[in-house]
Amino acid sequence: MYILHVFRRYRRELDTNDGRLLRIQINKEALEHNVRQFSSLFRNHALAAVLKSNAYGHDLALMGRFFDAHRDISFLVVDNIIEAETLRDQGVKKSILILGYITSSALPRLKRLRKTTLVVNSLEQARELSRRTRFSLPVHVKVDTGMHRQGIHLNEISAAIRVLQENSHIRITGMLSHLADPDQGLQTQAQLSQWNTAVGLYRQFVGEGLFHFSATAGTRFVHNAPNSMIRAGIGLYGFDTTTDKRLGVKPILSFWSKLASIRRIEKGGGVGYGFDYTAQKDAVLGVLPCGYYEGIARCLGNKGFVYYHQTPLPIVGRVSMNLTTIDLTDVAQECALEEELEVFSDNPEQKNSIEYAAQLCGTIPYEMLVRIPPTIRRELI
Repeated sequence: MYILHVFRRYRRELDTNDGRLLRIQINKEALEHNVRQFSSLFRNHALAAVLKSNAYGHDLALMGRFFDAHRDISFLVVDNIIEAETLRDQGVKKSILILGYITSSALPRLKRLRKTTLVVNSLEQARELSRRTRFSLPVHVKVDTGMHRQGIHLNEISAAIRVLQENSHIRITGMLSHLADPDQGLQTQAQLSQWNTAVGLYRQFVGEGLFHFSATAGTRFVHNAPNSMIRAGIGLYGFDTTTDKRLGVKPILSFWSKLASIRRIEKGGGVGYGFDYTAQKDAVLGVLPCGYYEGIARCLGNKGFVYYHQTPLPIVGRVSMNLTTIDLTDVAQECALEEELEVFSDNPEQKNSIEYAAQLCGTIPYEMLVRIPPTIRRELI
């Protein structure tokens, strides 16, 4: 274990000798494990990797290239045309599904994005596409099964399909929906009833296609209704949002920062804005060059932790825009300036895991992850 610890520390030193103070590490082994878990649990379903919102904070380009090369991933899912163009600019070749709305002025740009499918979210959008599309365009029709956020109302599905079929350039190749709350069985069953009706209409007017309503949390319902593809987002990044926690996935992201300052304060000294923390004894403090701009939520002030090896160090005082103060007293003899500390861990058992931090802040891991800015370099290790 000591040799492994020394090697890891040496590797970190090699990786951080270019002057960067912050870095984010993506655990490739854990990522591979997560894909294997989905593939083995859902052998009869295609697997789509959801890459919206900078791949849930994990880096759109980095994750896009990884999933593009992975044989078990069939589709890449994004929110908008800019994300799709970014993937194509990175040399990504796999089929892309765009979930969100595209303005009429941006529609011609889809022509350059080969193997890209657009989701149709309303009857009005279907009419606009039918009027304007002059190039081959595959689409999936989204049905609103009760969430009332996106999708075509059930009583308008037939009309939307007919309108799209009036344009010979448009090919309807699938249908999708989204579950509002997979924890609520009765509500989900009501949505699946609507879904079954919508699929029946689709088959009547179009035939067979790719059917998908399940994201990570809804995977336990994939055998209850027509569903040929799973849109795996947060699950692939290591967070099991199912009620029975049977996915067996592992978080893949860890966040590291070098110490930018070490200082001693006497008992009674205040720390940070508003002196929200007062030292109860003589203490040694460290300052990390990252704050709420870098994704360290303000609510972690006087609550959260960072780690020095296996030692949790409390965050003291308010988290500032670009600075976070920690109590180094317990490890003061070991720590030096520019020592690298772990801000967020990929170990869910640690007090600086994304999941633990989200609980402290009364939010969800999704929000913690997507608020880490894309300017911090991600590395696949």
